[in-house]
Amino acid sequence: MRGRQREARRGLPWAVIEHHFGSKNKFLAIFRAYEERVADLVRDRGVPREKIQLNALETVELFDMPRLQALLREEVLPLRDAAHSLFRDHNIGEPYDSKVSRIYHELSILKEEHLSVTNFPRDGSAQDFARLFEEVSLYYPERLRRVRDLFAAAQRRLDSLLPRFQADTIVLRSAFLFRARLWPEGARTGLVRFLRRMFPEEGHLRGFLKIGKSFIRAGFYDQAEECALLGLETRAAKSGAAEGPREDLEKLRAKAAAEKRALEETQAS
Repeated sequence: MRGRQREARRGLPWAVIEHHFGSKNKFLAIFRAYEERVADLVRDRGVPREKIQLNALETVELFDMPRLQALLREEVLPLRDAAHSLFRDHNIGEPYDSKVSRIYHELSILKEEHLSVTNFPRDGSAQDFARLFEEVSLYYPERLRRVRDLFAAAQRRLDSLLPRFQADTIVLRSAFLFRARLWPEGARTGLVRFLRRMFPEEGHLRGFLKIGKSFIRAGFYDQAEECALLGLETRAAKSGAAEGPREDLEKLRAKAAAEKRALEETQAS
């Protein structure tokens, strides 16, 4: 039982990181779509944003409820649970965990407000509906901006926590393997930035080296070679400090290629 618990706990840092970026990326896509729809209304109606008046249907259509529900269910709820499990072992509050809880809370309220406008009973309570609709119209953009700012604050806090996961092979390998999913707008740039924050003293090349060595030890020679090559294609923040890690990455690349050839020859014989 304890062994299974330890194994599950080993994966918590990666679960937090994976769902953090999944949540942030999907929320920002929803936020951008909302802003684009509002910008279209401003252009079409020729009035300032703050003077646009929408009816209930128009307000509901500004927001993509299925995407919000999927975001909560598939990313934010698992992120909240993983953050609780990782950071609540001690009676010391972790700001990242608190920010994630607030994100979940704000998005849940946004969902309920949206459903209230969509499903509010129209049985003579027009005044109550008008009051509700006015509140929702006011708080939609405010709550969206608040969640956006909470994600930015959570990102800054997570960046400060990354160095404690330098020895976590699950985090290191997974960040490399799933870089396109974590940073869809720039996989290599995102990974380099991530490793720089994880290795603030040694730099991102040290991160590539640790990932590559981990793949070599596990017998994943293709991934080790790919990792070394990707690291060699990047530029160090301080060129003078890059020579040692670059030489090590060259050796790692050569070793991975040699091991791969030896394995292929053994399999062919």
